[in-house]
Amino acid sequence: MRQILLRTVCCLSLVSILGCDSKAPTSRVESPEKKAETAKEPAKPAGQPYAILETGKGAIVIRLLPELAPKTVENFENLVKSGFYYNTKFHRVMPGAMIQGGDPNTKDNDPYNDGQGNSNSFIPAEFSKRKFERGVVAMARHEGDPNSASCQFFIVLKRTSHWDNQYTIFGEVIEGLDVAEKISNAKLSKDPRLRSWPIENIRIKMAKIEYR
Repeated sequence: MRQILLRTVCCLSLVSILGCDSKAPTSRVESPEKKAETAKEPAKPAGQPYAILETGKGAIVIRLLPELAPKTVENFENLVKSGFYYNTKFHRVMPGAMIQGGDPNTKDNDPYNDGQGNSNSFIPAEFSKRKFERGVVAMARHEGDPNSASCQFFIVLKRTSHWDNQYTIFGEVIEGLDVAEKISNAKLSKDPRLRSWPIENIRIKMAKIEYR
């Protein structure tokens, strides 16, 4: 009788051990769709993008217009967020008409290379029917090459019809046009090689993007 009872206990123990093994956890395999969802880039913040430029003369606030020039706005946002524009100078001004900045070459002490720099990437032209009126912000480019805009930009201070449909408009100044006016009236160099080059180093001290 004791032998039968012992065999029964052994059998029950064996069943219990095998039962535990059968419930061992298995590795979870994610579906390709789930992996793709995980790998997605974070969504961009909602709202209209604005660029805030703190200059030596005050702040300029630009409403960016992705509906008008999506690739140009994306490029400008990325440059601002990377700190690209920090300490760049407004290197070309036309009194009461235009100010131009955004050239990385202006960070050095050589004024003769100002206006020649880029970000090592270029954006295809996104011309539109928007007129070049006071407050418009557009990309500078090489003469004769519509697809050569990179990082330099300019702010328009008066209606300039001959620029219409020649440069990519990507924003409009909503605050700080008076600051842009002050910059445009900076004293200019008398060196004929430095056309429209202001003697005063008016720089971008801070740039950031906000969504409203």
